[in-house]
Amino acid sequence: MSTGTGGPSPKSVLRFVVLISPILFLLGLYREGLDIWFMQDDFAWLSLLRQANSPSDVFRILFEPAAQGTIRPWSERGFFLLFQYLFGLDNYPFRLMAFATAAADALLIGWVIRRLTGSGMNAAVAGAVAGIAWIANASLVVAMTWSSAWNELLCPFFLLTALVCFVKFEETGRRVFWWLQLVVFVLGFGVLEINVVYPAIAVAWVLFVSGKEKKRLLLLAEAPLFVISVVYFLIHRAVAPLPATGAYALHFDGAIFKTLALYGKWSLLPADWVAWKHSALAGKVILGTGLVGIAGLVVVEFRRGRTVALFFAAWFLITLGPLLPLSGHRSDYYLTIPVIGVGMLAGWSVGAAWKSGSGEGKRAWQAIPVFCVIVYLAGMVPVARTATAWWYVRAEAVRTLVLGVEAAHKAHPDSVIVLEGVTTELFNNAIGHSPFYPSGIDKVYLAPGSEAKIASAPELAEFKDLVLEPSVLRNALTSGRAVVYSISGDHLRNITEIYKRSAPDRLADQLPSRVDIGNSLYSWLVGPEWLPLETGFRWMPGRGTVRLHGPVSVGNKLSLDGYSPEEQLKRSPRHLTVLMDGIVLGQTQIVHPESNFHRLFPIPESLVGKKEVELEIRVDPVERINNRELGLIVGRIEILP
Repeated sequence: MSTGTGGPSPKSVLRFVVLISPILFLLGLYREGLDIWFMQDDFAWLSLLRQANSPSDVFRILFEPAAQGTIRPWSERGFFLLFQYLFGLDNYPFRLMAFATAAADALLIGWVIRRLTGSGMNAAVAGAVAGIAWIANASLVVAMTWSSAWNELLCPFFLLTALVCFVKFEETGRRVFWWLQLVVFVLGFGVLEINVVYPAIAVAWVLFVSGKEKKRLLLLAEAPLFVISVVYFLIHRAVAPLPATGAYALHFDGAIFKTLALYGKWSLLPADWVAWKHSALAGKVILGTGLVGIAGLVVVEFRRGRTVALFFAAWFLITLGPLLPLSGHRSDYYLTIPVIGVGMLAGWSVGAAWKSGSGEGKRAWQAIPVFCVIVYLAGMVPVARTATAWWYVRAEAVRTLVLGVEAAHKAHPDSVIVLEGVTTELFNNAIGHSPFYPSGIDKVYLAPGSEAKIASAPELAEFKDLVLEPSVLRNALTSGRAVVYSISGDHLRNITEIYKRSAPDRLADQLPSRVDIGNSLYSWLVGPEWLPLETGFRWMPGRGTVRLHGPVSVGNKLSLDGYSPEEQLKRSPRHLTVLMDGIVLGQTQIVHPESNFHRLFPIPESLVGKKEVELEIRVDPVERINNRELGLIVGRIEILP
């Protein structure tokens, strides 16, 4: 409807504002999320582009199962590959895509609720409340602030879009909508494993929403989707089996019910409510109000013989069900998809109450759903705001670090960069995830002693790969091959000269107990027999020597890691003899298919306490290729306690 002047009527403008209000709410609630930088797992996905050197590499990257038994080509690998290729390390396009997806989800939620509550302003308000209630849930904070969690926003887009197509098929009878549903459903498998439950969502709609005369035909129409889900599940388990141990192992025991109860609580009251210093008593009031409101709604709907509300409960339980056996890895962001059911329930209850008419006796009852939604928002919004700002501060520290190292690398392209003052939080959010690899910077280390100040998460990179030994850094500084930067506030500060002046007191003048043969920083410890250093590795001929600090106590062992090409091992095994100061530590054989090998050798007591020992490695046979004598490739040599 338009006004007499040809413009839109105030009523249509108001309706439009109501319809887009969830998007405005989204932008206001999570506004810092639009500029949150990369962190943690983001760097693993950002590293993929450096590995994509051919079409076959891209195919492998997209579909190779991950360590957790996941295959998500669209929402993780493809997302980061494409956006990094187009935009580099600019975080804005990544974040804009996350917000656009969440906005689309909210609009789809509103569409579904409007279909259930009729037409007019009442339905528009109900749809808006549903979208706002979902957006407000604090379980969305991770997805709205962390690019790696985009799959939690993209998966409901596919689930809701498929459901919309199904509803259109139900309403019109046009087969094209059923086929569109099928296409969206199948594509959803490339986003998140939870997509497998969509047929159950569709059936829940038929059972609790559809008219009786259509139920049988609709159930038969959805039967092929169950077959597809079963086939996908069997194929997925065959090519990407879930871990049997660790945080992602499945536990089918009584803990499932504890997990369900915990997730139910977090759906109505943020998991970190008390952690963010909110009143525990207020939390109980908010949780109690939500539970009483839901229970009252169930009683009222049961007495009226209506089952629509059961669809919202079904959405929650169906999408949460596959996560319940993960009792060793409970996370509130897993609720991003299930709490769509909570949002739908909130919107529908408001719409249904106000649709029931007016009158003195009904106004109080109509206000109850509104009151419950307001209490729910009062619990969710403060935590969502605080947590979003907290994530922003953490990401800013990562941005300062990574961009600062990039600037340092440009200023000193031939030097290794050593970082002083790294905190536990910065290590766990960035350095432990190899954040400089996507930028093509491979020579970044932590200053000696950093390991004593950092409590690393167990799944992250080992300190021995990142922390330079004192003597190695001392040699690199003396030869001008290293620069030291301190993390100071919002920038990195070059403290190389200050650090060098304190080096005699700070860095011990003794040989290291570890040598990485393929690292140029250790070249001064490698004997002249070795072949020239290549990209990250060095060939040993028939014999090679290395200088090390001697063992410090009885029982120390020598650890030897290396590699021998598979084609060489197929022709002949490699026989190794290892000596220390002329004493044979042991002999071993490397046979096909053990290309990467690891060996431990006991060290005689007579060598304990020596400040310097010479390790000698002999290999037989060797091959002569292009006038080079190639024995094998040795990686790390280390004396272990």
